[in-house]
Amino acid sequence: MGFINQVPVLHKPWHFLRTYVLTIPRFDLFLQGAMLIVILLDHNVFLLLQRDADTGLTVPLTQDFVLMGVGGAEFFLGAALAWWGRGKRNFALAGWLTAAAASGLVVLAFPFAEPNPPSVDLCGGGVISGYSGYSYDIHQFIVPRTVFLVLTAILCAFAKISIWAHGMTYLDDHQPENGPYFYGILISIRLSLGLSGKDWLRGSAVRDDWWEAQLSLSMLTLMFAVLFTLFPKRMHNSEGLLVEVEPDDGGFFAAVGRVLSRKYLILQIGALGFINAGLFSFVYYDWDYIEARYHVEAARADLRSPTLVARTFRPLVIIFFVMIFRVRFSVRRSDGVKANTASRVGGIVAIFVAIFFAVIAAISCDTGDVAGMEDGTFESPICSNQCFCESHRYGFAPVCALDTSTTYFSPCQAGCSDYEDLNSFLVFGNCTCSASLVVRGACALPSCHFVYSIYQVILTVILAVSGAALLMQGMVFLRAVQRRDKPVAMGVMLAAIGLLAHVLGHLLYKLISHLTCAYSVDGTCQFHRPTIFSMAAISAGFCLLSAIVSIIASKVAVSSKGENESNGGVDL
Repeated sequence: MGFINQVPVLHKPWHFLRTYVLTIPRFDLFLQGAMLIVILLDHNVFLLLQRDADTGLTVPLTQDFVLMGVGGAEFFLGAALAWWGRGKRNFALAGWLTAAAASGLVVLAFPFAEPNPPSVDLCGGGVISGYSGYSYDIHQFIVPRTVFLVLTAILCAFAKISIWAHGMTYLDDHQPENGPYFYGILISIRLSLGLSGKDWLRGSAVRDDWWEAQLSLSMLTLMFAVLFTLFPKRMHNSEGLLVEVEPDDGGFFAAVGRVLSRKYLILQIGALGFINAGLFSFVYYDWDYIEARYHVEAARADLRSPTLVARTFRPLVIIFFVMIFRVRFSVRRSDGVKANTASRVGGIVAIFVAIFFAVIAAISCDTGDVAGMEDGTFESPICSNQCFCESHRYGFAPVCALDTSTTYFSPCQAGCSDYEDLNSFLVFGNCTCSASLVVRGACALPSCHFVYSIYQVILTVILAVSGAALLMQGMVFLRAVQRRDKPVAMGVMLAAIGLLAHVLGHLLYKLISHLTCAYSVDGTCQFHRPTIFSMAAISAGFCLLSAIVSIIASKVAVSSKGENESNGGVDL
């Protein structure tokens, strides 16, 4: 600023920026863009890690290890990260975005070898061009590439914490009446990209031009970092007054102590941990659930299943539903919404999430038999033993033998050595396991089509309603503490979610995956038994627990109102 004052030619451009660009609405817009880009960069990193795992250069459980490691880093450093940047939130946010972008750019120094993506194989080693597969290559830079991919994943997690703890609180300090509106937009982005983000990037992550997406996302992250450095430390609020900076005495542990001294906040941390564990752990196994329960090929597009349509419209439904709550609880009060109201509404909405998860666990269809599946364990059918199939490379690619109405795990498992592409409808011939035609898709596809469509609709509703629950429960941490403690409260919340949802919750669902697995290769489950429905049932239980704990927290908040008003002036 001092430099600008000394250069008269910069006065008018700077005045234009401060008046029309560096405003709270623009900060909100840039924060939304930063959240979107960082999530996509994080998704791309995990897809590149999966590329090496599919190749055999790293262990198959790499993604699980990294995900839990990132959750552990969030738990141990989340609160400290939020506290450290509370004084200059825009610069702290810019710093973590820069760190994530820089690490993402370093990944480009260790390129993958020329890809040779295989298609689903046939008996005898032939390939099918009608399927798309992953890259299988060998490269000498696997160790440094993996190190920087993991580092980028961790820094992306820290950048997301900074977006919530520094960016969101910056907005809420200046316009608290619009707090739910700001928070709801970020939640919508988080949920809508939870399933769709990887789908957008999955194709580019296995091609030889994988670096284009990585470079673009890293540079966009860096661009947002530069933009946030231009904003002032504080601006005028809706009433035209300059926002005051509250002193923070006592240091980090005193700030954390003030947050954790409120019993209802500890309860609310548990409520958020439960719903996050139930929601995102289930989403992580969405494809496995679809394949096991409905025999739909989830990893590759099949024109006869409504997967593409559902994933296209899902973000719109999430944004629309969360918008209802954003508008309903914004502007009505000077601080947007009370803490006890947010807890109560968040708990009530979580009940509906639990009900929808219970419905998903209950609905099923007659999937029929899968050749080789005996007593819940899969073995290659005897009729195709001579094919030496490597179906574990590409996962579930079902075909149906029309003469016996038997589903085979893949064309190779059906002993097929020839195929014909009839306008994207694949018909296989010379199959040792069938004397008739064999076609792509499970035999249960016609009978399960409607139920699978219902599943897609309900899952979309779950994500939308969960967004509203996360919005209301998360607003508690902005309303139940003093303004100086908002960043630390958000940091504590995200640290707890990292432990409860991304470490402990993920371990629990990983155990369920192991117990319900029917076909496993090198520790990675390729196909599950129908008993995987227990994941949906447990998610329903977690969401119900979240609802109960959140409603209890609202009651505790009301009973503590007098004490809080006398000690901190917090409006519950």
